[in-house]
Amino acid sequence: MQAHTQSGRKSVPILLTCAAHSTSVSKIYSFKPGTNLTERMLAIAKREKIRTAKVVAIGGVNQLRLAYFNSKAKKYEVHEYNEFLEAASLIGNLTLKDEEPFLHLHGTFGRRDMSVIGGHVVSAKVFPLLEAVIAPTVNRAFRRFDEQTGLNAVYKIQSAKE
Repeated sequence: MQAHTQSGRKSVPILLTCAAHSTSVSKIYSFKPGTNLTERMLAIAKREKIRTAKVVAIGGVNQLRLAYFNSKAKKYEVHEYNEFLEAASLIGNLTLKDEEPFLHLHGTFGRRDMSVIGGHVVSAKVFPLLEAVIAPTVNRAFRRFDEQTGLNAVYKIQSAKE
């Protein structure tokens, strides 16, 4: 297929590629009703020695603690929900803090009336099920508490070779 510019001249398509050699493999996990989502994800990271990863998930929850970070007060405002909510999108990462897995997860949750709520996931109880993909990265990210922001921020990213 050839593309043409507005002047009628043929343009050459540009293909950008990126390849990286990696021995890490993404895995899908299924969580049963009643599972504490955040605790279980951290347990998986410990058991499988996952140091840094991307996390995505969908499913449902019936108990949820979401937080909004108040940047002026430099603290999270936690809100609790005890109702069925569809986890329309969960996205985050696993990094290391004090050499332990640290989960940073945000979510968008839908209600029956099609309204949504979202924020930083503090905890969630799975109902009726939830499916997650944990995709280890080829580098490592380290967190520590940052006084200036009031957050556990990434302060160092290290290649797998270091």
